[in-house]
Amino acid sequence: MSARSRPRVASGTFLVLAVVAVGTVFAAYSNHFRNSFHFDDGTVIQNNAYLRSLRNIPLFFRDGKTFSSYPPNAAYRPLTSTSFALDYWLGGGIDPFAFHATQWALHLMLGVLSFLFLERMLSVAGLDDTARVAALFGAVLCCVHRVNTETVNFLTLRSEILAALGVVGSFVFYQRVPRLRGTLVWMLPALAGAFAKPSAVVFAPLFAAYLWVFPSECVASDRLAGGERRRAWLWLVLPPFVAGGAFYVLQARLAGPRLVYGSTAVRVYLQTQIYAWLHYVRLFVLPLGLSADADWSPILSWHDTRVFAGTLFALAFVAAAVVYARRRSAGRAFLFGVIWFYVALSPSSSIFPLSEMVNEHRPYLPYIGLVLCLSAAGADAFKAIRPQRMRRILVAAALLLILAHAWGTFQRNTAWRDEESLWKSVTEASPGNGRAWMNYGLNFMSRADYANARFCFERAATLVPNYDILEINLGILEGATGRAPDAERHFRRAIALNSATATAHFYYGRWLHENRRDREAVGRLVAAIAASPADLEARHLLIRVYQSLSENDSACSLARETLGIAPADPESAAAAGRSCPSR
Repeated sequence: MSARSRPRVASGTFLVLAVVAVGTVFAAYSNHFRNSFHFDDGTVIQNNAYLRSLRNIPLFFRDGKTFSSYPPNAAYRPLTSTSFALDYWLGGGIDPFAFHATQWALHLMLGVLSFLFLERMLSVAGLDDTARVAALFGAVLCCVHRVNTETVNFLTLRSEILAALGVVGSFVFYQRVPRLRGTLVWMLPALAGAFAKPSAVVFAPLFAAYLWVFPSECVASDRLAGGERRRAWLWLVLPPFVAGGAFYVLQARLAGPRLVYGSTAVRVYLQTQIYAWLHYVRLFVLPLGLSADADWSPILSWHDTRVFAGTLFALAFVAAAVVYARRRSAGRAFLFGVIWFYVALSPSSSIFPLSEMVNEHRPYLPYIGLVLCLSAAGADAFKAIRPQRMRRILVAAALLLILAHAWGTFQRNTAWRDEESLWKSVTEASPGNGRAWMNYGLNFMSRADYANARFCFERAATLVPNYDILEINLGILEGATGRAPDAERHFRRAIALNSATATAHFYYGRWLHENRRDREAVGRLVAAIAASPADLEARHLLIRVYQSLSENDSACSLARETLGIAPADPESAAAAGRSCPSR
C-alpha cells in the first residue's frame, strides 16, 4: 500500500486531538502546582545554600557536595541543581509553584518526545496507518499514568525527568535527523541527561538493543554486506558505551565523598528486585495501593516463592515477546518495549543496591517500554480487526483507560498536598513503615498535639528502634513537654547512632541554645556545619549563638562566609551589618 493510499487521521483532526491531549495532561495535574516540598526537597532545595545564587552554577559541575546539604545524598547531578537554581531565581525564592511549574513543563516535554519516539517505533514495525494516533495515546498515557505522580510531585525527582528526556531525546534525534547519524551528535541529549542523573547512561544498552531488533535503522544497513553491516553497527553502538563509562568515572570522582547508596548484600538486593519487577508491571496494569514510602523488606532467601514468581513472569514475558516478534512485524516493537522495560530498570533494580527496596519513581523511564508494548499490541489489534463495532470498542477502551488514569492522578495529587496528607496516606498504605509513623507524628508536633505525636513516635520506635532521626524527634518532643533530661538523652543517643551527618548535631545545638547553654551549642553547630557546609539553617543558628555570646568577630566571619555561598541571603547580610566592623 502506498503512503498516499494509507488511511490516516486528517491533520486538522489530529491537531484537535493533540490539543485535547495537552488539556487532559494539564487537567490531571491542575491541583498539584501548590503542593508542598517533601522528602529530600528539604536538603536538596529548601536548605541548600548553593541554590540561592546563579553564580554557583559552574560549581555544581565541579563539586557534587553542592547537590544537597545532607552529605550522604550529595550525588553528582549538576544539571538538576542548575534547574533548581533557575527556579529559585525565577520564583524570587523558595516558591513551590515555580518549581512545580517547571516540573510539569518538563514532564509534558517528555510526553512530546515520547510521541515522536513511539510514532517512529510503530512506523518501522509496520504500523504506519495507525502510528500517529497510537503514539498519541501512548504519550498521553505516559503523562497521566497514576504511578508517575510521585515523580512529578516529588521535586527532587526532577533528575528522573531530565535523565528520561536525555535518553528519549537521543533516540528521537537519531530517528528524526538521519543525515546526522554518522556524526554521533545524537548522543548529546543522553549525555546531558547523565548530568541530571547518571542512570541516563542506560541509553547505551537500549540503543544497542534498538539496532539489534531493528537492523534497518542502522546507517545504510540495506546497502552493506554482512561484515560491513556489523562494523557499521559497532561504529554506532560503541561510542555510547565509551561515553557512558567515561561519565561513570567522572561522576564517581566528583560526587560527595560521603555519598551513600545502600548497604544491602548484592545477592539479597537482586533477588528482591526480581520480585520488584513483577510489582512494577502490576502497578502499570493496576496502579492501586500506591505508597510514597513502601515498607518492603529485603527477600533473604533465593528460594522464596516471590523470587520464583518474578523470574517466571520475566521469562514468560520475554518469551511471549519473542514469539510475537517472529510472527508479526508489530511484535518487534513489542519485543523492544519489553527489553526497554527491563534494561531501563537495571540501574536501580538489579545488582546496584539502594537503601530502599522499591520506589514508585523507578519505573518512570522503564514505563515508556511498557507503553510501547501496549501501543504496538493495540495498534496491531486495531489493524487486524475488521468489524467497525469491535474497533469502536477498542478505541473506547483506550479512551476510558486515559480518563481513568487522569482522574486517578488528580486524586493522587491530593495525597502530596502537604506533609500531613502524604504521611497519613503512607501509614495507611504501608503500616509497617517506621519512618512513615515518625513523619506523620511530626505533623502533630507542629500543632502541639503532643499526645498523638508521642503515639506515632512510639509506634515508629517498635518498627525502627535504632533510627537516629527518630531519636532526634523524641528529643524535640521531650524538650517541648518539659522533660529536659530525657530530651538530652535522646539527642546524645542520636549522635551516638550517627555522628557523621549534621542533623543530630544541629538539633542538639538548637536545644542547647533554647536552654541557654550557648557555649555548648557552639560545638554542636560547628560540627553540623563541618559535616554539611551547605546547611543554611545551621549557619543562621550559629550566627545567632555567636551574637548572643557577644562574639561579634566569629559572627561576622561566618556571615561573610555564608554570603560568599549565598550572596542574597538576607539573614546573613543583616548579621554582617550588625556584627562586622564598619569601614
